[in-house]
Amino acid sequence: MHTDGLDDHPDLRDAKWIAEADKRARREFRKQRRAARVKANGGRIVTAIAVVAIAALLFGLYREGTFAGVEEALSAPAEETFRIDPERPFRNTPADGWADGEAGVAPPAATPVGGFTAEQVAAAYRQVKQAVVTSRLERSVIQDHDVERYIGLLAHDLQDQMRQLFDGRHDAEASMAVTRIAKGQRLLPAGPKVNGTMTAEAGQPGELVVRTNYVFAYAFETDKTPTSPMDVVVVRRVTMTYVVRSGDTFAPESNGLWTDDTDGYDFSIACEAAKQGFLAPGISERPDRADDTGDGAGDGPSEDYFDPNRSLEIRDSCG
Repeated sequence: MHTDGLDDHPDLRDAKWIAEADKRARREFRKQRRAARVKANGGRIVTAIAVVAIAALLFGLYREGTFAGVEEALSAPAEETFRIDPERPFRNTPADGWADGEAGVAPPAATPVGGFTAEQVAAAYRQVKQAVVTSRLERSVIQDHDVERYIGLLAHDLQDQMRQLFDGRHDAEASMAVTRIAKGQRLLPAGPKVNGTMTAEAGQPGELVVRTNYVFAYAFETDKTPTSPMDVVVVRRVTMTYVVRSGDTFAPESNGLWTDDTDGYDFSIACEAAKQGFLAPGISERPDRADDTGDGAGDGPSEDYFDPNRSLEIRDSCG
C-alpha cells in the first residue's frame, strides 16, 4: 500500500499528461546538468511544478517497471569544458590571424635614405631583423636564456656592456632587450605570433637608424585549468630603435649594430615574474580552480594591447 499519495494524484491518472510531464522532466534534467555549478554550501530551489514533473517521471517509470530513462538522462554528455588547442592556441584572440614567428618580422622594400643607398638600407634591415628574431622569437634565447646568441649580433664595443645587463642584477632592465620566460615555464609547440613594422631613416653621419615596433604573442603550456585563450597567451609590445654604424667615422670595433631607445608594455602576464624581468602567463600565479567559470582575463582581452599603433601610454596589465 502506498502512503505517499502519488497514486491518488489526479494528474498522475492521465496517461497523456504523464507522457508530456515525462518529456518536460527529461529536458529539465538535461538543462540542470548544463547549468552553472552549485556552490558547496548551497543548493537548488525546486519549484512545486518541478516536484510534480519529477514525481510524474518517476511514477511513470515505476509503472513501466524500469528506470532506464533516468539512467539515460544521467549518462547524457555534459557541456564540454574549455580546452586550449595546442596546435592553435591563439584562436579567439586578435593574434590568431597574425604571421607566424619570423614571417611577421618583414622589412619593407628598401629605398635610398639620406646618403644611404637602397642596398645599404636593405643590409641594415637584414641586421635588425635578425636581432629582432633572435631576441624575441628564438627558443634557445627565450626559453633557455642563451643571450650570447643575441649579444654576438651587436657591435663589438657594445657587447661587453650588454653582457653586464645580463649578469643577474639587472634582469628587469634586460627584459627590454631580450625576452626570457620565467623558470619552470614552457612555450607550446605553436610558435609566437607577430605583428608590426620597421622603418629606416638617416641619423648622424655614418648612422642609419632603424625603428622597430612589434607586438609578440606567446602561448604557454600550463598544468592548470584555463578558461579562456588569454590564460595561456601573453602579449609583449616592444618599440626599439637600432642604429647601424659604418664607415671611417667610427673605429672598426664600433661599426655594426647598436641599440638605442626602447619602450613597451606587457599584457596578460604573471606580475611577480614580470617584476623580476621574466615572462609567464597570468594563470601561473593564480590558484587553480577547476570549477571557475570566469573568463580568466577579467572583462576579456582588450584589443588595444594587440595594436602596434596604440599609444604606449596604455595601462600595464599589472596596474
